[in-house]
Amino acid sequence: MVFVPYEFGSALFQYIYPYIRLLGSLFLAGAAMVLLALMYPAWPAFVGRVGRVFLLAAFAVYWWTVCVLPVSLTGTVLYLFVMVLLVMERSTLRRGQGLLPVFLSSVAVCFGALMAWAPQDFLRFALASLGSSVRLMGILFFLLGMLLAVGRWRRQPFFCRVALGGLALLFLNMAVGVASRGSWSGMSVYAVMSLACLLLAAVRRWPTLSGVRWRLFRGMALASVLPIVGVGAVASFLAQKALEVELRGKAQQAASAETAWLAQTALIASSLLRVYSRDTDFIAQVRAGDRAAIEERMALLENQTGLFDAAWLLDEDGDTLMASARLNRANGNFAHRAYFQDALKAGAQVLLSRPFLTRSGQPFVVFTVPMELGEGRRAFLVGGLSLRRLGLHPTLASRSYQVEMFDRRDGSLLRETARGDVLGRAPVLDLLGPDALKGVEGFQEVFDDTGRRMVVAHAQVAGTPWSVVVTAHLREAFAPVTRMGAWVVAIAVLAGAIALLLSQWVGRDVAERLETLRDGFAVLGTPSVEQQVPARGDDEIAQLTLGFNEMAARIDRTQKELREAIAIRDQFLSMASHELRTPLTPLKATLELLIRQSGSGPGMTPERQRETYARLNRQVDRLTRLIGDMLDVSRLQSGRFTLTVAPVDVAALAREVVERIQVTRPERARQLTLEVPEAPLVGRWDEQRLDQLFTNLVENALRYSPPDMPVVVRVREDADGVRVDVEDRGIGIPPESVSQLFTPFFRARNATEHYAGGLGLGLAICREIVERHAGRIDVKSDGPGQGTCFTVRLPRAAVADAA
Repeated sequence: MVFVPYEFGSALFQYIYPYIRLLGSLFLAGAAMVLLALMYPAWPAFVGRVGRVFLLAAFAVYWWTVCVLPVSLTGTVLYLFVMVLLVMERSTLRRGQGLLPVFLSSVAVCFGALMAWAPQDFLRFALASLGSSVRLMGILFFLLGMLLAVGRWRRQPFFCRVALGGLALLFLNMAVGVASRGSWSGMSVYAVMSLACLLLAAVRRWPTLSGVRWRLFRGMALASVLPIVGVGAVASFLAQKALEVELRGKAQQAASAETAWLAQTALIASSLLRVYSRDTDFIAQVRAGDRAAIEERMALLENQTGLFDAAWLLDEDGDTLMASARLNRANGNFAHRAYFQDALKAGAQVLLSRPFLTRSGQPFVVFTVPMELGEGRRAFLVGGLSLRRLGLHPTLASRSYQVEMFDRRDGSLLRETARGDVLGRAPVLDLLGPDALKGVEGFQEVFDDTGRRMVVAHAQVAGTPWSVVVTAHLREAFAPVTRMGAWVVAIAVLAGAIALLLSQWVGRDVAERLETLRDGFAVLGTPSVEQQVPARGDDEIAQLTLGFNEMAARIDRTQKELREAIAIRDQFLSMASHELRTPLTPLKATLELLIRQSGSGPGMTPERQRETYARLNRQVDRLTRLIGDMLDVSRLQSGRFTLTVAPVDVAALAREVVERIQVTRPERARQLTLEVPEAPLVGRWDEQRLDQLFTNLVENALRYSPPDMPVVVRVREDADGVRVDVEDRGIGIPPESVSQLFTPFFRARNATEHYAGGLGLGLAICREIVERHAGRIDVKSDGPGQGTCFTVRLPRAAVADAA
């Protein structure tokens, strides 16, 4: 529409032709903005929205004026679905889906139904070459469209590919059909649909459009194709405007040249006959009846002037006094001829007759002048011009122009350069009507009988009832601009292809070097792995590679120092824990001995001494647990946390842990309850670590629960193994702290406020113990003050192995 708007000059586009460039610009701008929005998702969303609005407006105008008003069934269905696709596609793309298969299926089903229902409408326009097979083609369209819909619904790729392959052939057939009728717009639409079906059928996995190569690809595409298309559109527009002005000028110039030549011919003929009619010698010869002299004069009028094809002399009654040799000296009465009747009434002026056929069947137009012979007598000198010879005269217009000359009095055709017809009705009068040619000259655009747009320039021949019309079809007249537009498009495509190939070549080099850097970052900090990346070239990527190598070397040195520091720290923790544990063991033994012997201490009752010693014992236990947790963390970080697996009855172990805690903490004994099955639950686990796990969970539950709130321990066989639940109704856990609860040294906010001791290591050790047993530990809490439930699941495979 922008490059070759005159390809849309047929009657089908008569409503939008005056605005064809504007509509094409709307299509181009909308499509470019939508492509930009798809290629650059980070751009503002209004770019895509405005582009879709432009496309929707252009499609709506095109659909109504080209499809609905002329009643084109295929176009009405096709462009309606295109507009629906434009409205819905953005939301479906956001969900990672596309509507193209749905669009193709819907169009195929509708086309098939219309072809089967009204095949004559398709034969009338585009598919005349198919004849009676249009109905069969419609059935194929319908079946393949339904197959594609069912394949999409049932998620059957094979059905979809078969349907798309068949639809590609059918749409290609339609493209060829409409191209044979000269509808290049329809041909391009159906060709694109055929290509879309073929791609959807052949490509099983679309490439991922990401990375440096894709960025270079889209950048080069925009930088190469869009400017060329834009500049080409402007150049084409300016060239078309210039050619349009030139076309108008040439057509009017051709019409003026033809009228000038005809006016000169008519003037010379009239002047020559007038001179002959006033020649006294010739008048005397005619009055005397000197046939030899008259014949000599008539031959001179015919041959030496080269203007007339025949000449003859008539008396007052219309009888032939003398006829030229070219008429074979035909005699007779011609009083019935219109030119003779008009000459009788006209007086002394030269009259130009209407065209007529002579007795020999030759088309002629004649000039008639009366001769005054004296004594009231008159003769009539007639000079005839053959319309056949007049049509052989070379036209001054270009070969792409057609020249018609007709008589305004009755519309008789005098000359036509295309077919050479004469005496019929002038074809241009059927296109324009006689009222449109009343002016002395003019220029306008009309449609011919085939629906093609053409330009018409007309002018009246001065001094005659003749008019000259110069016509030219726009497609032929603007063929140079069409070729230029085609070259612009071809150059844009070629430049885009070259740019894309160059972008792939450059992108491959850049991507390979960046991928090497990415691999280097992936192994960065890994011991015993070469972290140096080879630097190629002298550009910014090479400088980045050198910087990466220096950074990797620094990180390697830092990691070595960090590993040494960690080793020193672990050694310190191990030694400190060992040194702390050494005096605690005899201290605990001594305290237990003192408790047993405290029956009669001076100044203190036995009960109070036992209470004091019991508190000392609890503190020692607490200190022992802290040291144990520190040792376990040290083992975890150094990779020395191992399991000693043996058959264990988890129900008995849980009962033992609960009883031990009830004995050591008698004030909480009634608060703690245990629910275990009667049958043993035996598996291959580390008994010491499970004891530590249950102890930590129960101690935590008691620590963060009020004395009057129950703590329940449940052990039961689960579908996937063994499940242990420790549930309390204590302070609960804030929702934001649940995800970090098993992180070493982490304590929830309300746990810190409700001080109960501990370093935040117990739950991290519990998770490690469970995961080492291939199990899972979960926590559930409805929030602060709502209690907490820890759930431990140990795999059932261990139980089966123990059995």
